[in-house]
Amino acid sequence: MSIKDRLAKKTEGLLVPPKADNASPATPSAPPLRTGPGQMLMVNSLMKENNKKLEVLEARLKEFEGALPVRLIDPALITASRWANRDKRSFDLPAFKALKEEIAEAGGNVQPIKVRPRKDDPERFELVFGHRRHRACLELDLPVLALVEDVSDQDLFKEMDRENRARADLAPWEQGVMYRRALSEQLFASQDQLARELGVDPGNLSKALRLADLPEAVVQAFASPLDLQFRWAKALNDALQADPDGVLARAQELSANRSVAQTPKEVFELLCGIGAAQPSTEVVIVDGKVVAKVVFDGLKASVQFTRGAIDGARIKELASSLQTFLSKK
Repeated sequence: MSIKDRLAKKTEGLLVPPKADNASPATPSAPPLRTGPGQMLMVNSLMKENNKKLEVLEARLKEFEGALPVRLIDPALITASRWANRDKRSFDLPAFKALKEEIAEAGGNVQPIKVRPRKDDPERFELVFGHRRHRACLELDLPVLALVEDVSDQDLFKEMDRENRARADLAPWEQGVMYRRALSEQLFASQDQLARELGVDPGNLSKALRLADLPEAVVQAFASPLDLQFRWAKALNDALQADPDGVLARAQELSANRSVAQTPKEVFELLCGIGAAQPSTEVVIVDGKVVAKVVFDGLKASVQFTRGAIDGARIKELASSLQTFLSKK
């Protein structure tokens, strides 16, 4: 029964209490109705006023139809989705630190995250989206405000991706790893279906997957995989196809010596051989004869001795001289 029906039932047939001296204990008479014109007008006026209030309340209630329950949850009870791939280094970036400060000042996250109950333990939850807000509340030891809804695996993945892209939240490499995992676990039947279901540009999806498929040595050549950019995917892939050994060798050099390249763009260019300077050579002459040459190609230096210029007995002497030379840098 609606609020309106209950109110109408309560106000229907207002009664006047019977007089005690006229009442008969044996045969009680029904109390008379108030039927005066003034009283009826008053009742009608009250009914109209209450009807208007009910209309306002019902309109407000409609605004909450289908709304998800929001509750405060201990962040320790929430685990990340297996399709999420936020690199731990993203929590060291200034953007996360600023978000954490905002949540600390507000005493909690104002914008809710979204979770779903875990099938193996309904008292625990799995993240749908809001990984950074959840992490901030976890580190601050604050309860996290969360929307709770039981969604399917595919819907979880789509909502997580949509939220991340709306916030520019994941780096291209992180997106690629997430997409590759979804395809590997057959969450989507094909790359085309994945692009269609997520509403993403097939070209960007292909670039993200190419970044995710890069050899680990190439990824490690960058100070952080978060530095990888969509527009570099094709060039890196083409370089690997044309000269895989050369790219991997340069990647290992870059990983071992971070001083060779100062920016992610420099790393990318060195890996691909874009704009690389020609190797420089210095000739070593002793007593008018060329005994060695030093070659520097931007990534490494090598010393090449002519035949007979050095023998095995002097290797230790050479190593000691190099140690002295390099210690003066």
